[in-house]
Amino acid sequence: MATPIKAVPILTGELAEEFIFRAEENERKPRREVSPERQKEISDFLKRSKEYVPSWRRRQ
Repeated sequence: MATPIKAVPILTGELAEEFIFRAEENERKPRREVSPERQKEISDFLKRSKEYVPSWRRRQ
């Protein structure tokens, strides 16, 4: 049995204009940059997550 697809809401009028205005305003804002210290923390975290071995797979 197929699941019905819900209708996608469409913005119109003043609400649509406000949405577009805010989207364009956010587009012009400067992008956040990650500090070198924070980048190192992130890369260390990713490295540890790739090396992680679950307890049931660890040698005893």
